[in-house]
Amino acid sequence: MPRLVAQSPEFAGQTFDLKGPEVTVGRLPDNGIQLEHASVSGHHATFKLEGQDYIIQDHDSTNGTRINGDKISQQKLRRNDILRLGNIEMLYDSEHQPPGQPMPEPSARVNLAECNTHGRPAEFVNASPIVKKARGKQSLAWTLSLTGLTLLALGSVAYFVWLIFLNAPTVS
Repeated sequence: MPRLVAQSPEFAGQTFDLKGPEVTVGRLPDNGIQLEHASVSGHHATFKLEGQDYIIQDHDSTNGTRINGDKISQQKLRRNDILRLGNIEMLYDSEHQPPGQPMPEPSARVNLAECNTHGRPAEFVNASPIVKKARGKQSLAWTLSLTGLTLLALGSVAYFVWLIFLNAPTVS
């Protein structure tokens, strides 16, 4: 049997069985389910049996009716939906588990090997402010600078060796 399980602290632990083809809910005592709370309208909504589950219809209540966070005027309830009547939150519980949505039909497969874009759209432009350096390509200026520094270092070492060993005063 479908039922509402109160989640709000004001009604925590209370359950309300939904019996019959139509059940009204509101703050006034003439409703099938009475919720004495200031945020609930006098005649807030009606539950109407359709198949094995209920449809809830809001009666233009002041604070509205929400299901899973979305404001509704009328909607079919599914197991484990969270209802909010004004500020009162309730869980809709039902033994009936509606079937899930069927899987979509598989589409034609795309052969990515035939793709000439290499995964990048043709109009793609790099938006990075940092220029990407080319890999594997060294400029001629860099090569000449490195060669010149190497020759200068070798020449300096040779000069110091010459000063120390070849130009040293002999001791007699």
